Amino acid sequence: MIRSALASAVAVLLLAPAGVAGSAALPASTFEDQDGHTLDLPSLRGRVVVIVYGTRDAIEQHVAWGKRIDGELRARGVYRMEDTSERRPVHILALAQMGGIPEAFRGMLRAYIRRHVEKGYSLWLDWEDRMSALFGSHGSLPTVVVADREGIVRLVISGRPEGEAWRQVSELLLSLT
Repeated sequence: MIRSALASAVAVLLLAPAGVAGSAALPASTFEDQDGHTLDLPSLRGRVVVIVYGTRDAIEQHVAWGKRIDGELRARGVYRMEDTSERRPVHILALAQMGGIPEAFRGMLRAYIRRHVEKGYSLWLDWEDRMSALFGSHGSLPTVVVADREGIVRLVISGRPEGEAWRQVSELLLSLT
């Protein structure tokens, strides 16, 4: 048990890019979702921001992270079901790395994604893989970036929404809200 916990802690430290948390701000980037809506990251200042990103292979894990975080925040009373996303103190973004896809195929891909994303949710599309350039690419594992209300990145961690990765994200979110 101790060996497993130690291995998890070492893996977390190895997967998080050195020198990022606490020293970098969220990038001044704009992303589009499957419906063509745009999101400007600096517009989220004043709220805690959680970005779950990774390759197209990890989309199910993006969703699992988002749902688990959302459920935890509701259970702790951070926000209620009836709160609109604009009123919530934590904004959760699922972002898919889409680098290398030619412009000519993006509309077709958006249409495909639109059919597979739950109504009322957005999957933000990073056509240039900006997030992995800034915070690292971790293969098929999703990466979670947590920024405070001022937009300063406080945590970058990779993995599934369980174990040590979940504990670190959960504890930080509760301390920031």
